[in-house]
Amino acid sequence: MKNKLIIGVFLVMLAAFVTMLALPADRASIERENREPAQMPTLSRTSVFSGEFESEFEAFLGDNIGLRSSLTAMSKWLDGAKGITPDTGSVISTNKDIGTGTTIKMTLLFVKDTVMEMFLRNRETEKLYTDAVNAIAEELPDDVKMYSMLVPTQLEFREPIYKNLQDSQTDAINDMYDMLDGRVTGVDVADALGEHSDEYIYFRSDHHWTQLGAYYAYSAFMETEGGEAVNAEDYEVHRIKGVLGYLYDRVNTRDIAKNPDTVEWYDLDDEETIEVKLLDEGEDGELAERDGKMYHDDQRGYSFFFGSDYPLLELENTALPDGKTIIVIKDSYANAFAPWLAKSYKRVFLIDPRTYTGSIDSIADEFNPDELLVMNYIFATNFSDYCGMLKNLCK
Repeated sequence: MKNKLIIGVFLVMLAAFVTMLALPADRASIERENREPAQMPTLSRTSVFSGEFESEFEAFLGDNIGLRSSLTAMSKWLDGAKGITPDTGSVISTNKDIGTGTTIKMTLLFVKDTVMEMFLRNRETEKLYTDAVNAIAEELPDDVKMYSMLVPTQLEFREPIYKNLQDSQTDAINDMYDMLDGRVTGVDVADALGEHSDEYIYFRSDHHWTQLGAYYAYSAFMETEGGEAVNAEDYEVHRIKGVLGYLYDRVNTRDIAKNPDTVEWYDLDDEETIEVKLLDEGEDGELAERDGKMYHDDQRGYSFFFGSDYPLLELENTALPDGKTIIVIKDSYANAFAPWLAKSYKRVFLIDPRTYTGSIDSIADEFNPDELLVMNYIFATNFSDYCGMLKNLCK
């Protein structure tokens, strides 16, 4: 009888699992995390014995089942009901991807009502990253000024008892800047962010910065570039409350939900002079324009900025007809940053190397930029495939 009961329970669980796999994948929950769903990994002898296949297959299953958001919420509720919540300063292991299709192990630090990624250096991929940036520099016309910006995350600015649990992000950034070609200027944003670390410059439940944090980086960039930043206090601030971000789904706790994030956004286009266009490259190489939006009222999280990541996006400030043009090769950290940049440039082009299929040559010929900025948050330098995507722009 006991064996039959065990077999029955097993069959029910198996049937439930198969049913969830058969249901349409819960894409909405992935979109809220501002990333692409994990893809089925390639099976090979190397990937199996290295453990890479197992890790990526686990991420693929987690992203491609139905009712994903409901199951996540139920898990949180059950753990909370059992009293299983991380104590202050708990370390949590999970998986991470940045929308490239590759998953790596990630360590999170949970402190009070904040969850943060812990940075571990990978000098091999750091070299790949700087090699890619240098390769881009070689492809640019000599009259185009080039900059590199690596953005640290909030754990770099926490108390030493927490900050020292990770490798120094500032040291890693400085080391990579030292490896850059002489024509590439590294932009120091760590000092600017550190000076305002007591302000709301990073989300508590997400790995991104707020638009205020992006403003301080924009100000540091304009100082390095020789221009003048606009004054944030000149613009009205709006707030969207009750936001829970990407990292919240990685931590089984109700403490963050009790103090959710707020998306603060600045009305930078109050005079309606900034036009946003999504540029689609056709088979003939011609670019077709679609209307885009800088802010999306239907998005509560970080996707509020532009709605998503796109291969190629343009912001044109019609109030600056004689202004300069800048190209930003970026990850999602640039989405809160670019609206500030559009206040100082006539044209801002955002290029996401994860999905853009063109080349630096075609970009320079098409848009005739004055400047180019490669901008990523520090964890992008941990992903060899992302570094490869940067390098692939040099076709």
